[in-house]
Amino acid sequence: MVVYQLGLPANPRVFVLTNLVVSACVAVPTAVIASQHEYRLRIYQRRLEALAATDPLTGLYNRRFFKQAMDDELNRMRRTRQTAGLVFFDLDHFKRINDRFGHRTGDLVLQEVAESAFAELRGPFDRLGRWGGEEFVILLSDVTLEQAESVCERIRRRIENLALEHKGQVISVTASFGTCLLAQGGNADIALETADAALFESKNSGRNKVSSRRALELVA
Repeated sequence: MVVYQLGLPANPRVFVLTNLVVSACVAVPTAVIASQHEYRLRIYQRRLEALAATDPLTGLYNRRFFKQAMDDELNRMRRTRQTAGLVFFDLDHFKRINDRFGHRTGDLVLQEVAESAFAELRGPFDRLGRWGGEEFVILLSDVTLEQAESVCERIRRRIENLALEHKGQVISVTASFGTCLLAQGGNADIALETADAALFESKNSGRNKVSSRRALELVA
Protein backbone atom coordinates (compact mmCIF):
# COMPACT_ATOMS: atom_id res chain seq x y z
CA MET A 1 0.00 0.00 0.00
CA VAL A 2 1.37 3.42 -0.96
CA VAL A 3 1.10 6.11 1.77
CA TYR A 4 0.89 9.74 0.65
CA GLN A 5 1.99 12.84 2.56
CA LEU A 6 0.83 16.24 1.26
CA GLY A 7 -0.09 14.57 -2.08
CA LEU A 8 3.35 12.96 -2.50
CA PRO A 9 4.28 9.33 -1.89
CA ALA A 10 5.93 8.82 1.46
CA ASN A 11 8.15 6.06 0.02
CA PRO A 12 9.17 6.84 -3.59
CA ARG A 13 10.65 3.36 -4.07
CA VAL A 14 7.40 1.65 -3.16
CA PHE A 15 5.56 4.11 -5.40
CA VAL A 16 7.77 3.28 -8.40
CA LEU A 17 7.51 -0.47 -7.84
CA THR A 18 3.73 -0.24 -7.50
CA ASN A 19 3.46 1.65 -10.77
CA LEU A 20 5.68 -0.86 -12.50
CA VAL A 21 3.51 -3.73 -11.29
CA VAL A 22 0.31 -1.97 -12.38
CA SER A 23 1.81 -1.12 -15.78
CA ALA A 24 2.90 -4.73 -16.28
CA CYS A 25 -0.55 -6.01 -15.35
CA VAL A 26 -2.04 -3.78 -18.05
CA ALA A 27 0.68 -4.16 -20.70
CA VAL A 28 1.10 -7.95 -20.68
CA PRO A 29 -2.54 -8.83 -21.50
CA THR A 30 -2.59 -6.06 -24.12
CA ALA A 31 0.57 -7.42 -25.73
CA VAL A 32 -0.81 -10.95 -25.72
CA ILE A 33 -4.04 -9.83 -27.38
CA ALA A 34 -2.09 -7.83 -29.98
CA SER A 35 0.19 -10.80 -30.67
CA GLN A 36 -2.76 -13.16 -31.12
CA HIS A 37 -4.43 -10.69 -33.48
CA GLU A 38 -1.27 -10.38 -35.58
CA TYR A 39 -0.89 -14.18 -35.70
CA ARG A 40 -4.49 -14.66 -36.87
CA LEU A 41 -4.03 -11.92 -39.46
CA ARG A 42 -0.94 -13.62 -40.86
CA ILE A 43 -2.72 -16.97 -41.03
CA TYR A 44 -5.63 -15.33 -42.85
CA GLN A 45 -3.27 -13.64 -45.31
CA ARG A 46 -1.50 -16.93 -46.02
CA ARG A 47 -4.83 -18.62 -46.65
CA LEU A 48 -5.79 -15.89 -49.10
CA GLU A 49 -2.44 -16.24 -50.86
CA ALA A 50 -2.88 -20.02 -51.07
CA LEU A 51 -6.38 -19.64 -52.50
CA ALA A 52 -5.11 -17.19 -55.10
CA ALA A 53 -2.27 -19.53 -56.14
CA THR A 54 -3.95 -22.94 -56.22
CA ASP A 55 -6.60 -24.83 -58.13
CA PRO A 56 -9.50 -25.49 -55.73
CA LEU A 57 -10.17 -29.04 -56.97
CA THR A 58 -6.66 -30.53 -56.98
CA GLY A 59 -4.73 -28.17 -54.72
CA LEU A 60 -2.10 -27.74 -57.46
CA TYR A 61 -0.79 -24.43 -58.76
CA ASN A 62 -3.27 -22.65 -60.99
CA ARG A 63 -2.33 -21.31 -64.43
CA ARG A 64 -1.56 -17.77 -63.30
CA PHE A 65 0.73 -18.84 -60.47
CA PHE A 66 2.44 -21.47 -62.65
CA LYS A 67 3.35 -18.81 -65.20
CA GLN A 68 4.90 -16.80 -62.38
CA ALA A 69 6.88 -19.89 -61.35
CA MET A 70 8.15 -20.19 -64.92
CA ASP A 71 9.34 -16.57 -64.90
CA ASP A 72 11.11 -17.20 -61.58
CA GLU A 73 12.78 -20.30 -63.03
CA LEU A 74 13.97 -18.39 -66.10
CA ASN A 75 15.49 -15.71 -63.88
CA ARG A 76 17.24 -18.39 -61.82
CA MET A 77 18.53 -20.08 -64.98
CA ARG A 78 20.15 -16.85 -66.14
CA ARG A 79 22.33 -17.05 -63.03
CA THR A 80 22.95 -20.81 -62.91
CA ARG A 81 23.07 -21.54 -66.68
CA GLN A 82 21.05 -24.69 -66.03
CA THR A 83 18.14 -26.04 -68.06
CA ALA A 84 14.62 -27.07 -67.05
CA GLY A 85 12.00 -29.39 -68.47
CA LEU A 86 8.52 -28.18 -69.34
CA VAL A 87 5.75 -30.76 -69.65
CA PHE A 88 2.15 -30.66 -70.78
CA PHE A 89 -0.01 -33.74 -70.25
CA ASP A 90 -3.72 -34.41 -70.38
CA LEU A 91 -6.02 -37.35 -69.90
CA ASP A 92 -7.06 -39.33 -72.95
CA HIS A 93 -10.80 -39.39 -73.76
CA PHE A 94 -11.64 -37.81 -70.42
CA LYS A 95 -15.02 -36.63 -71.71
CA ARG A 96 -16.10 -40.28 -71.89
CA ILE A 97 -15.49 -40.65 -68.16
CA ASN A 98 -17.60 -37.58 -67.39
CA ASP A 99 -20.37 -38.70 -69.73
CA ARG A 100 -20.47 -42.26 -68.40
CA PHE A 101 -19.82 -41.83 -64.69
CA GLY A 102 -20.69 -38.18 -64.02
CA HIS A 103 -18.67 -35.08 -63.27
CA ARG A 104 -18.26 -35.92 -59.59
CA THR A 105 -16.44 -39.11 -60.53
CA GLY A 106 -14.50 -37.17 -63.14
CA ASP A 107 -13.33 -34.79 -60.41
CA LEU A 108 -12.17 -37.72 -58.29
CA VAL A 109 -10.18 -39.03 -61.26
CA LEU A 110 -8.49 -35.64 -61.66
CA GLN A 111 -7.57 -35.64 -57.98
CA GLU A 112 -6.10 -39.15 -58.18
CA VAL A 113 -4.10 -38.22 -61.27
CA ALA A 114 -2.79 -35.09 -59.56
CA GLU A 115 -1.65 -37.12 -56.55
CA SER A 116 -0.01 -39.75 -58.78
CA ALA A 117 1.91 -37.15 -60.78
CA PHE A 118 3.01 -35.27 -57.67
CA ALA A 119 4.34 -38.49 -56.13
CA GLU A 120 6.90 -38.79 -58.96
CA LEU A 121 8.26 -35.25 -58.54
CA ARG A 122 11.04 -33.89 -56.35
CA GLY A 123 9.13 -31.97 -53.72
CA PRO A 124 9.94 -28.25 -53.77
CA PHE A 125 12.28 -28.48 -56.77
CA ASP A 126 9.61 -29.37 -59.33
CA ARG A 127 6.25 -27.65 -59.81
CA LEU A 128 2.97 -29.20 -60.88
CA GLY A 129 -0.05 -27.22 -61.97
CA ARG A 130 -3.49 -27.70 -63.42
CA TRP A 131 -3.59 -25.82 -66.69
CA GLY A 132 -7.33 -26.27 -67.12
CA GLY A 133 -9.89 -29.03 -67.51
CA GLU A 134 -8.03 -32.35 -67.72
CA GLU A 135 -4.73 -30.74 -68.75
CA PHE A 136 -1.74 -30.45 -66.39
CA VAL A 137 1.65 -28.77 -66.61
CA ILE A 138 4.97 -29.57 -64.93
CA LEU A 139 8.17 -27.58 -64.51
CA LEU A 140 11.20 -29.81 -63.83
CA SER A 141 14.12 -27.85 -62.43
CA ASP A 142 17.70 -28.56 -63.55
CA VAL A 143 17.12 -31.54 -65.87
CA THR A 144 18.13 -32.62 -69.36
CA LEU A 145 15.55 -33.46 -72.00
CA GLU A 146 16.25 -37.17 -71.50
CA GLN A 147 15.64 -36.83 -67.75
CA ALA A 148 12.40 -34.95 -68.40
CA GLU A 149 11.27 -37.74 -70.73
CA SER A 150 12.07 -40.31 -68.03
CA VAL A 151 9.95 -38.46 -65.46
CA CYS A 152 7.08 -38.26 -67.95
CA GLU A 153 7.33 -41.98 -68.63
CA ARG A 154 7.15 -42.80 -64.90
CA ILE A 155 4.08 -40.60 -64.47
CA ARG A 156 2.49 -42.06 -67.61
CA ARG A 157 2.88 -45.62 -66.30
CA ARG A 158 1.64 -44.67 -62.85
CA ILE A 159 -1.54 -43.13 -64.31
CA GLU A 160 -2.03 -46.10 -66.63
CA ASN A 161 -1.92 -48.44 -63.63
CA LEU A 162 -4.51 -46.53 -61.61
CA ALA A 163 -7.55 -48.67 -60.78
CA LEU A 164 -10.42 -46.45 -59.72
CA GLU A 165 -13.79 -47.92 -58.83
CA HIS A 166 -17.29 -46.50 -59.31
CA LYS A 167 -20.25 -48.58 -58.16
CA GLY A 168 -18.38 -51.82 -58.75
CA GLN A 169 -16.96 -50.74 -62.10
CA VAL A 170 -13.23 -50.17 -62.60
CA ILE A 171 -12.28 -46.90 -64.27
CA SER A 172 -9.04 -46.90 -66.22
CA VAL A 173 -7.38 -43.77 -67.55
CA THR A 174 -4.33 -42.95 -69.65
CA ALA A 175 -2.49 -39.71 -70.39
CA SER A 176 -0.51 -38.23 -73.27
CA PHE A 177 2.63 -36.14 -72.67
CA GLY A 178 4.56 -33.46 -74.49
CA THR A 179 7.83 -32.13 -73.13
CA CYS A 180 10.56 -29.73 -74.17
CA LEU A 181 13.69 -28.23 -72.69
CA LEU A 182 13.53 -24.72 -71.31
CA ALA A 183 17.02 -23.33 -71.91
CA GLN A 184 18.85 -20.28 -70.64
CA GLY A 185 17.64 -17.25 -72.59
CA GLY A 186 14.47 -19.08 -73.59
CA ASN A 187 11.06 -17.53 -73.84
CA ALA A 188 8.23 -18.79 -71.62
CA ASP A 189 5.50 -18.41 -74.25
CA ILE A 190 7.56 -20.20 -76.90
CA ALA A 191 8.33 -22.98 -74.41
CA LEU A 192 4.62 -23.44 -73.66
CA GLU A 193 3.81 -23.57 -77.37
CA THR A 194 6.60 -26.09 -77.99
CA ALA A 195 5.51 -28.41 -75.17
CA ASP A 196 1.92 -28.14 -76.38
CA ALA A 197 3.01 -29.07 -79.92
CA ALA A 198 4.81 -32.12 -78.52
CA LEU A 199 1.62 -33.09 -76.66
CA PHE A 200 -0.30 -32.76 -79.93
CA GLU A 201 2.15 -35.23 -81.50
CA SER A 202 1.41 -37.76 -78.76
CA LYS A 203 -2.31 -37.34 -79.29
CA ASN A 204 -2.03 -37.80 -83.05
CA SER A 205 0.23 -40.84 -82.84
CA GLY A 206 -1.98 -43.05 -80.70
CA ARG A 207 -2.13 -41.37 -77.24
CA ASN A 208 -0.78 -42.74 -73.96
CA LYS A 209 2.80 -41.86 -74.89
CA VAL A 210 5.53 -39.23 -74.45
CA SER A 211 6.76 -36.92 -77.21
CA SER A 212 9.47 -34.27 -76.92
CA ARG A 213 11.06 -31.29 -78.66
CA ARG A 214 14.64 -30.09 -78.51
CA ALA A 215 15.88 -26.96 -76.72
CA LEU A 216 16.98 -25.13 -79.87
CA GLU A 217 13.31 -24.59 -80.77
CA LEU A 218 12.92 -22.38 -77.69
CA VAL A 219 15.29 -19.57 -78.57
CA ALA A 220 13.36 -16.30 -78.68
